[in-house]
Amino acid sequence: MHQDDIMTDMRALLRFPGERRLAVANCPVPALLPGTILVRTEISVISNGTERQQSSETKASLIRKAWQRPDLVALTIEKFRRDGAQATLTAVKGRLGRPMATGYANCGTVEAMAPDVTDFDIGQRVACAGMEHANHAEYNIVPRNLACPVPNTVSDEMAAFATLYAIGLHAAHQGELEIGQKVAVIGCGLIGQIVAQITIAAGGIVTVIEPFSERRKKAEKSGAKYAYADISTAPVDQFDAVLICSNNNKEARTVIESAAKLCRDRGIIVCVGDVAVNAPRNILYRKEITIRQVRSYGPGRYDANYEQLGQDYPIGHARWTVKRNMAAALSLMESGKLDPASLISHRINLHEASDFLSGGDDPTIMATVIKYHRTDSKPQPPAPVKKISKPNVMPVRIGLIGAGNYMNSVLLPRLKLRKKVALNAVVSGKGLSALAICRHMPDITTASDPDEILSNHDINTVFIATRHDSHADLASKALGAGKHVWLEKPLCIHPKQIGTLQQAAGLSQTQIFMVGHNRRFAPMTARLKQHLVKGKKQFRYQVRPNPLPSDHWLYRPDQGGRTIGEISHFIDLIGYLTGAEMISLSCDWIDRKAGDSVWYMHFADGSRGEVSYMHAARRNMPKETLEVLAPGFSATIQDWRKLVINGNTVMRKGIFKSPDKGHDNAIDCFIDAVSSGIHDHRMQGIAAEISLMDQILSAAEGSRHDAPA
Repeated sequence: MHQDDIMTDMRALLRFPGERRLAVANCPVPALLPGTILVRTEISVISNGTERQQSSETKASLIRKAWQRPDLVALTIEKFRRDGAQATLTAVKGRLGRPMATGYANCGTVEAMAPDVTDFDIGQRVACAGMEHANHAEYNIVPRNLACPVPNTVSDEMAAFATLYAIGLHAAHQGELEIGQKVAVIGCGLIGQIVAQITIAAGGIVTVIEPFSERRKKAEKSGAKYAYADISTAPVDQFDAVLICSNNNKEARTVIESAAKLCRDRGIIVCVGDVAVNAPRNILYRKEITIRQVRSYGPGRYDANYEQLGQDYPIGHARWTVKRNMAAALSLMESGKLDPASLISHRINLHEASDFLSGGDDPTIMATVIKYHRTDSKPQPPAPVKKISKPNVMPVRIGLIGAGNYMNSVLLPRLKLRKKVALNAVVSGKGLSALAICRHMPDITTASDPDEILSNHDINTVFIATRHDSHADLASKALGAGKHVWLEKPLCIHPKQIGTLQQAAGLSQTQIFMVGHNRRFAPMTARLKQHLVKGKKQFRYQVRPNPLPSDHWLYRPDQGGRTIGEISHFIDLIGYLTGAEMISLSCDWIDRKAGDSVWYMHFADGSRGEVSYMHAARRNMPKETLEVLAPGFSATIQDWRKLVINGNTVMRKGIFKSPDKGHDNAIDCFIDAVSSGIHDHRMQGIAAEISLMDQILSAAEGSRHDAPA
């Protein structure tokens, strides 16, 4: 079954940080990605503690949000210093305006599968895990390693708890629990109850510590042998393992210290809840206490290779992965050794979920299941892209493919100001980023499948700003559909994609094609080019990108790596300034995995260029410095804020103004070309862009690329 045959619209419980509220809203069904399945949700579970905390964070004021996330405040200040007030404000508004999914545990039915997925069947029931995957939504896109088949005798309601029980199983593995061991469970909310159930099923002798009597009674009913209201009253020096399932960081030092007192010599403390590890060294040292942290559902969680690329861990190296923990939980439910039903305190419908989570905290609430009725959740049939109410005489009718940070903060704000354009539709893979745009632009239609834009005859132009591995395919399809194309760099990430682009270019006769190499359109570039002397020149471009988290998608091999994603910007600029053909390009990798490298260029006029792409040692370093040297001439552009020629500052941008990297001029030239059919001399055209990227990819693989004689 193809996803297009199923639906285009659905309902989901979303968080809106900018509006400080939760709401059930209509949004596009997310698009299938490689290695994923489309699941129609039957039941999802609200984890009371975690999700009420998220609800509280969503409703918090900006000051409180800043207090909770000082790391993001630091990044915002750095962006203000680097890019100016307007760009920073746009980025902050874009981040706060983007809806966020809720939920991380559900059960449903497989409706469609990516072509590379063969280990599921259409119509099969599966339990699903993971924030941004197993959401409170009528449909979800779930990676293969975060979905697990459900045994026939296990109900949907029970199976929806597989994720939560996987957390408990991972905690048990971390605690090295064995039959007959004495185990203390601190905190008997939902996860604490689950941990207690699993420990009892494993043959442990469980003591629970929980201030609320209702929770203690529930744990005792499940088989806990002892129960205490306060940790100070529990027996000391007795427990093989102490599992902390509370989330009170204000008393983290007290909790860890008290847990250590409960442990026997060389006991184990397992932090299941959000607990900062903080305690006097002496008590941990005397007993040689081991402290371990539970990372969600088990090995594989937060590993992009496991979650997104579907690469499993060999069982001999990681016995209990996320999926194996889920499968074990479902098997134990099937045998009757685990009982999720006893933990359900409420059953609600999806439309009631926002009000339920907005209510006050109630210690008697354990798990709440959300039911998805087919009668009130039937998907809407595919609808054509909306047309604006008055006749559209604008020649540039745009569809946006991709709705991430770059589209929201750089391209979209500029496109909205252009009078010659009409924005008709926006597509994003998960649909939520597109929904954020639609909420502020009611005439624009949202979707999750690019084909809805490419097949729409009311749209003649597309702006593509998606992840890098999709650029070549989307650009080729757009050209084949007769669309004008603005494509964000890189043009492609793999040599085999060059042929696809060349074929599309051959079929394209009248379409305007442009890669977003905006720096050649910058005012400082124009001023520098006016002053350049004739003859040989030396270009030295130092690029110091700020470090990103090591698991950021830009570093993934299937995305080409960060350097391949950005390097064409700088090589293109040097080529434009020389005005001469680049006859050779080579690359010296300093650290291929990190992307640190030096690129060398020779041009037909004898000029030479060098781009040093090295990650910054600290965030306040200049990101870009371009030096141009020739006999009797020197010039420097630093971070697009200052242009110095022969020792004189000829252009400068104030600290409160955003540096002008040419985005406005580039967009204007593209739109004018679409409107008039006349190319600006600064626009390369598709053949030149393909040639440039071909040289870059060849140089990256270690072969010196010389232009044909």
